[in-house]
Amino acid sequence: MEKERIEELERKISSLEEDVARLKSLVYETNSPRSKTVHAPPKQREETTKRPAQTGAKSSQAIEEPVDWEKVLFQTWLPRIFIFVFIIGVLWGFKAASDYGLMNEKAKVVLGFFVSIGFAVTGHFQIKKGRLVLGRVLVGGAIPILMLTTFAMHSLYHLAGPTFAFILNASWIILGIIATVFYRSQALGIISAVGGVLVPFLIESNSPNALVFIGYEMLLYIAFLYVAIKQKYSILYVLSAVLLNLTLLIYYSFVGDNGVKELLGMAILIQHLCLISSFFLSQSVLQVYAFTLLSSLAVTYGWLLAVFDDGTTTMVLLALVIIYAVGVYAVRSSKEKFEFFITYLIVAVAFFIHQLVDLREGVILYVIQGLAVYYIAKTYKNLLHQLFSYTIYILSATYILVTPIEQVLSLPTLNWLVVLASILVFIWISIQKTEQDEHDTFKIGGSIVFSILSLIFATEVTAAGTNHLSANPQTLIMTAVWLGLSIAAFVIGSLKTFKTATYIGVGILFLTLFKLVLYDLPFIPMAIRALLFIVLGAIGLIISRLFYKKK
Repeated sequence: MEKERIEELERKISSLEEDVARLKSLVYETNSPRSKTVHAPPKQREETTKRPAQTGAKSSQAIEEPVDWEKVLFQTWLPRIFIFVFIIGVLWGFKAASDYGLMNEKAKVVLGFFVSIGFAVTGHFQIKKGRLVLGRVLVGGAIPILMLTTFAMHSLYHLAGPTFAFILNASWIILGIIATVFYRSQALGIISAVGGVLVPFLIESNSPNALVFIGYEMLLYIAFLYVAIKQKYSILYVLSAVLLNLTLLIYYSFVGDNGVKELLGMAILIQHLCLISSFFLSQSVLQVYAFTLLSSLAVTYGWLLAVFDDGTTTMVLLALVIIYAVGVYAVRSSKEKFEFFITYLIVAVAFFIHQLVDLREGVILYVIQGLAVYYIAKTYKNLLHQLFSYTIYILSATYILVTPIEQVLSLPTLNWLVVLASILVFIWISIQKTEQDEHDTFKIGGSIVFSILSLIFATEVTAAGTNHLSANPQTLIMTAVWLGLSIAAFVIGSLKTFKTATYIGVGILFLTLFKLVLYDLPFIPMAIRALLFIVLGAIGLIISRLFYKKK
């Protein structure tokens, strides 16, 4: 009975081995090309497996074709350059015809419209025949010719009033937007955008309306921003924002403070909100959207300072801080958007702090902000945030460190204490957020910086507290403070098994000795000099003895 069971198990095992062998052969046939190389010897198989890699390398090299400079120069840039030459020639031709009496003003206007229509029609047929660059350049050239003709008709020849001329120019811009979308040409959009912002400057009016001007420029910007987003035209996206700011700046420089400040501020805020919305709603994170918004935030703050009072500017900045805080929460699932919105929030908070408090009184807030940004940067491993944190922290800490301490109980003393505490927090964050092999670097480097600054702080505070005393007591107290720091550092190093603190304590002890020898000796009487050297020597011996005890 037992023998039969063993034989049955052996049969099952052999059957399973056959099934496994079949499966192996099927897998090999599936993954291998159906050719004779399947049954080739191992060496031949190795050679055949190496061949595709070599052919792939050759094919990748073959893909890198040389630049067709003839196409770049003659098909791309030649028409773009000479369309402007042609337009200048047309203008000079009109001028010459007028000078010689060959053409009156109405004829020149009619001819200008016909030339622009001819450009548009010719360009359309060139695009249909596949000559895309040439065709788009011709269609694009029709827009400025239409605008220049309208300008001449209105301003030079007085054949049309300002309202009719404005309607005509606005119509040409609308045609330019339609052509941009229809022909999928960013160049057409750029030409139309530049021409569009110039339209109000080309219209002469006896009673210019600020609301109409700013409203027109704002609507024009929104239209081109929409086109840029829909067609993914990055240059048009940036250029439309730049043109709006330049146009409003030129207008503000001419008009000044004639009741237009609030309108200008509202226009700039609407633009910034449009940029926030476009970046927030975009499906993918586009770098050009992100950095345009960051630049707009700085420019918007400059406009706020120029056109609003302090109270309004503070309230607007607070609203922007809230908007960006909500944005940080809303995009928390998208790592890239989250990091960018954190950056915007940091910058907005910095502007808000700057607006809210005086630099001397609020510099502590910048130190704290720098630490918070550093923590975020290390958490999400974002280089841009790290650069922001270093900039904010170093500038604010430097301002504190160069401000003299004139009284012991004063704001500069508090600022110094915050900086010293922040260095310890900085070291802790670095240790928590970095690899194990980098911990000693942060410990040693941070401890050295902390010790040097502690020594400077103690010296300044002691000098401020003893400025009413004579030279001898001042020197003695200063030496005692230095010795106290040395002992404190050594004790901390011993209790926490932190060798760096021990070495720093010894270093301060030697600095105290050098100070006594090189600076204090002429000011100290012999008896006190002897006492100081005895105390200093005793401390050194005790520390040395403790080193032996530790070992």
